[in-house]
Amino acid sequence: MQLEPQLDADQRPDPDAPTVKDRYVGCLLGMGIGDALAMPSRGMTREQIASTFGRLDSYRPLTDDAGEIRVPAGQFTDNSELALCLAESLVSSNGFLDPDAAGYRFQQVLNSDYNHFLGRTTRRALEAAASSGEYQNGVGGEDSAGAGPAARVAPVALVHALSSFNAEVFVREVLRSTLITHASPEAVNGAVAVAFAFRLIVRRELPPEMVIDEVLAFIDEDEVASRLRQAKNLLLESGTDTQDALVELGTGGYVAESVASAMFLFTRYAEDFRTAVVEAANTGGATSSIGTITGALCGAWIGAANIPVDLVDGLDGRMYILMAAPTVLRVAQLRAGLYLQLHQR
Repeated sequence: MQLEPQLDADQRPDPDAPTVKDRYVGCLLGMGIGDALAMPSRGMTREQIASTFGRLDSYRPLTDDAGEIRVPAGQFTDNSELALCLAESLVSSNGFLDPDAAGYRFQQVLNSDYNHFLGRTTRRALEAAASSGEYQNGVGGEDSAGAGPAARVAPVALVHALSSFNAEVFVREVLRSTLITHASPEAVNGAVAVAFAFRLIVRRELPPEMVIDEVLAFIDEDEVASRLRQAKNLLLESGTDTQDALVELGTGGYVAESVASAMFLFTRYAEDFRTAVVEAANTGGATSSIGTITGALCGAWIGAANIPVDLVDGLDGRMYILMAAPTVLRVAQLRAGLYLQLHQR
């Protein structure tokens, strides 16, 4: 039996908004689509993307120098794969993050066909954890402030999205999900920024153009915050070209760049899912991380029913996501006291 929350008149949802279930499915579908669309351009420059694909606006395979297919079209990378590992561990732990359970699932990715996608920091952390059995000793130091934790954090945010907000618990669970692989404070802050944005968007508490301001008020002041502030200023400038703005923000694997670029794309194209993820796929650099975050943000805002059908049908892992999203929603409802499990005797 599902219980409906009691809301004041000025808190009642927009009747035209997607259903809560549609937002949850849209978030995870958008995540996978943005990731898979950008998969073949990951690590390429804008010029290389243009010369190879012209305009990357549909799923393409990842090929080697000889033209042999390494990864078929429509498959996502470790970003979505690790996010789904988090989703599985959260569901099995009734919505609370167990680092050991999540870390064990991450370890299976290291030993799978997806392992070649793993970034250096993630690989080092998981290889060390294989020996130590410790999944909270993420790698720190130089070059460890990557966007991986921010790109996979959506399920952690989703299980918190329906309940009364406890900032301490929220940040602690994002931190735990990050420390499985990354110990950089900036990597943590970037993951917190994206997770908090997901919560705001899923709850439809404010319009897209106000999300960056709310995120800035919540996170620590570091380079992640500085780049987000820069993204906000670029959005306010009339006539700013999207790709020029992304170049200015940076599109590398550094978390401050990837998060700011994804938030820029979401804010500008919140209602235009296709344009948002295509721009991410063609920007160069950490395209899959930017695409993963952008797609998840936009999908959470517009809902699964409004994501272009061809992008859904071409996504190789869509059935896995379509099974995972409702279970994440159910756990979120349980945490919020909105769903009672009735057992037959």
